[in-house]
Amino acid sequence: MEAVLRVVPVLGETTWSFLRRVAAAYGLKAPDLAGGWRSASQMQRKDRGRADGEVLLDTVAQEQLAGWCRVPAGHLARALPSWAAGPPALAGRDRDGRGWMRWRAGALEWGPVVFGCGLCAARRGAGGGRV
Repeated sequence: MEAVLRVVPVLGETTWSFLRRVAAAYGLKAPDLAGGWRSASQMQRKDRGRADGEVLLDTVAQEQLAGWCRVPAGHLARALPSWAAGPPALAGRDRDGRGWMRWRAGALEWGPVVFGCGLCAARRGAGGGRV
C-alpha cells in the first residue's frame, strides 16, 4: 500500500463493514487487507452475506487498522460497537506480533449495528476519495 488514506467510521458501524471500506479505499478487498491476520474462527456458510456479520480484532490488528485508516484507535473504539470485545476475546494469542480476528454475528452480541453504506460514508468522509 503506497498512499495512506483517511477513512472515517460511521457511528454504530460493524468493524467488518469498516474494514471493507478501508480496503476499498486502497483498491483492495477486506480479505486481502486482513490476510496477514490469523483467524480464531471461520465465518459459517449460513452467516455469509449477513449485514451484521462482524469481526473481532485483537490489539495488534486494531492498531494496524487504525494506522491504515489514519484514525486513532480511541476514536474507533467510540464508533465501532464491537471494538472493545476484541482484545478480551482474543487474549493471549498475539505472542508473535501478528494480528488475530474472530468472526461473530453482530446483532446477536451488540444489538443493532449498521453496515456503513457508501452514501453515509461519503457524507462523513474527507473529500472525494473512493467509498
